[in-house]
Amino acid sequence: MGTLDAKTVLVTGGSSGIGKACVSRYRAEGATVFVADLHPRSSDELALDVGDPAAWAALIESLPPLDVVHLNAGIITPGRTIGAIPALPLTDVTDDAYRSTMSANVDGVFFGARAVLPSMTERGRGDIIVTASIAGLVGLGGDIAYTTTKHAVVGLVKSLGSSLAQQGVDVCVSALCPGFVDTPLIAGAVHDLVAAMGIPIIEPDRVAEAAMQILEVRANGSQWIVWDDTIRQHLEPELL
Repeated sequence: MGTLDAKTVLVTGGSSGIGKACVSRYRAEGATVFVADLHPRSSDELALDVGDPAAWAALIESLPPLDVVHLNAGIITPGRTIGAIPALPLTDVTDDAYRSTMSANVDGVFFGARAVLPSMTERGRGDIIVTASIAGLVGLGGDIAYTTTKHAVVGLVKSLGSSLAQQGVDVCVSALCPGFVDTPLIAGAVHDLVAAMGIPIIEPDRVAEAAMQILEVRANGSQWIVWDDTIRQHLEPELL
């Protein structure tokens, strides 16, 4: 018996990297998993521009009720030079590159959560996982636009999770905040440079393990750090 037996899951950006590892893990746990990607790589994957609210509405209309939605799709800022980490100063980020990054990384989470919440709320339970980044908790200078987007989605998770908890709605929203993961985003020279700096490079399966822990604990508005061999909830002082 798997942890997700009889559960229905949607993963965006599930064709590679973290998303692909999570898809494999969810299926191994017994779930029926739908994969949506901007550029589907197989006939059983669904096409989705996560930054398009109309596309979200059409997708949700076509799917059965979802128990878990993993909003994983994301990009680094177009124009970043692969080969060095501090490679894209703010003044070199074009308008188009900024808008593309915001659309994939922020709009995709906002519109995705908005699209799936009504059905989850009506059914009385659901889980939304957002793939953020350690860049959503600290200021990384290598890709300023990307770091901005990840701070934004961590803020969305905190705010939405708090709101749902206050309303007594049993829909749990959590953020995955891994460090450098061995995916195509850090392939080649960047991978070698990160390793040479002594920064741990995390296997995607480890992030999938953290996603399963999130689904077990169900702490609304929480952020989960994945760093080296550590998976832990990021705790902040309560100010309000």
